[in-house]
Amino acid sequence: MRSVTHFELAWELYQAGMRAEDIGERVNRDRATVYRWIAGIKLLGIREFVRRKKECKRRRQRRKVTGCIPARIKAIREEHGWCGQKIKKELWVKDGVAISVPTIYRILRSDFKLGKASRKYQKRGDAPKAFSPREVIEHDTVDFGEVFAHTSIDIFTKEPSIVIVANLESETGIEAFKKQKSFYGEAKLHQSDEGSEFKKEYPCVVMATGSKHRYSRPYKKNDQAHIETFNRSLRSECLGWSKYKKEDIEYLQKQVDEYTRHFINERWHMGLPDMMTPAEFKLWYTKQKKDTEKVAFAS
Repeated sequence: MRSVTHFELAWELYQAGMRAEDIGERVNRDRATVYRWIAGIKLLGIREFVRRKKECKRRRQRRKVTGCIPARIKAIREEHGWCGQKIKKELWVKDGVAISVPTIYRILRSDFKLGKASRKYQKRGDAPKAFSPREVIEHDTVDFGEVFAHTSIDIFTKEPSIVIVANLESETGIEAFKKQKSFYGEAKLHQSDEGSEFKKEYPCVVMATGSKHRYSRPYKKNDQAHIETFNRSLRSECLGWSKYKKEDIEYLQKQVDEYTRHFINERWHMGLPDMMTPAEFKLWYTKQKKDTEKVAFAS
């Protein structure tokens, strides 16, 4: 029996007074399917309903992506751990290939276990905001066994800095801050949580440089959202979830220095306009600011 005759038979049996359960047994479909058919036929009529079902059969199949593109997508994911949007940007800029994000994920699902998309982040509380470079620098630490990474990020430009240390003492935190300050220069506000590495003289040392210091509020993840996001990237794209020994510090510092260079100059960032890299965004912002000042001066 051809599949389209199922609809006609079901309609005839329904008009004859047969129950949906019995019709389902005759046409080898479940009761819910029969109910949908009957509702559709009542709305469209049997001829139009059957015509539309035939059209569905003739719809063009989804075009398959062939050649080296799937391998290139998987290689980018394997190397960087990037999401579909960043892979799409990389393919367009580096390879001149235009491909949709759903297609990228369809290709990735064959080799990678992908998690569910997280809900859009909603702001809560009075977290500090930045409208220009060096207004707010967030600080945190990441545990790697016997060593720790002192991480920081400019929440406006998304430029990170990482210092590998051997403990979470305040004195060590101060030394890490001094190295990070040499990278950022003058900053308006430095923010950290209340971990032991940020206690004792740490706030005083920060304020002695002419900056303000703020402790993030407990149980307010929004306050440290930028650095927490970067910490996850540091694990997934660079050092992983391994535990390291103190003798690995020199090696790890070289690794994170290279990752920082890559993050600033080559890694597309979804939090920046047109998914620019932090380096591209900094140049773009500087140019925009100069153009605005020229217009204001001319007027």
